[in-house]
Amino acid sequence: MHKFRFTVPARMSAAACVLALFCALVQAQTPPAGAPPPAPALQSGSAASLNDTLLAKATSLYDSTAKSGLHGFDCQVHPDWDKIMISVKKGAPEAADEAKVALLSTVKITLHARLNGSSTLDWHPPESTDKPLDPAATSMLDKAHQGIASMLVGVLKLWTPLVDGSVAESLGEDDMNIVQTGDGYTLRSKDKRYQLTEEFDRDLLLKHYIAVDSGSTVDIVPTFRLSTRGLLLQSFVARIQPQVAPPQAAHEMHIDLEYQTISAIQIPARITVEVPNVVGMDFALDGCSVNPASN
Repeated sequence: MHKFRFTVPARMSAAACVLALFCALVQAQTPPAGAPPPAPALQSGSAASLNDTLLAKATSLYDSTAKSGLHGFDCQVHPDWDKIMISVKKGAPEAADEAKVALLSTVKITLHARLNGSSTLDWHPPESTDKPLDPAATSMLDKAHQGIASMLVGVLKLWTPLVDGSVAESLGEDDMNIVQTGDGYTLRSKDKRYQLTEEFDRDLLLKHYIAVDSGSTVDIVPTFRLSTRGLLLQSFVARIQPQVAPPQAAHEMHIDLEYQTISAIQIPARITVEVPNVVGMDFALDGCSVNPASN
């Protein structure tokens, strides 16, 4: 089973999310007149043969970094500091805020994205020997560094399993239950630590998944678009619920993605993150290079 750990900013608590193989076969049936066609029925046969059939079908449907051979990428990051400041302040920035935006805009930020979960962020404020930064400015830059790094690295850990081919990976577990619904399939599985529920429509499109561990629940609704290699993740909504906290303590993250092509490989060109009633962030990525070998 493919697993990953996602550590969100402190205000959101920790979460974990896994993707795994769903198992279903396509067999056309004639629907009643006026009713939507039901999902193709599950066929009989060995679990191995069902898995093999689905793997071939799902692999052909989804774009993935596995197809392109991507293991990571490096980009310069340009946050929209004005948007961040306005969303935090809930209004137009004041003169002091404009000075902060001006200082933040001088920071050189480099993202080292790694699909194995070891992504990092380089943060290089301007150096000035003539007029060193005062403690307040230094503290502000440190807090911004922590927030941007936590957000970008966290979003990448959610993005990666939805684009790395995990949706077409063999679960490798016997503890799996597949239920056919009127318009698709529901897969439930678990191991010693995780419980996973995945919902797919009748065309094997991933519509919804919920992953639970001992610390929190991650409930994600993805949206895909058609690319030259298949279905590519375009956006997703993630709801993160700490296990020991009331429902009102949950946080939602709305992520939208635009892509760019580098050496025939699609990687993010813009990442937009909205945490309702908390912050809105927009990151442009340029000057990118891709890593065809893990490092």
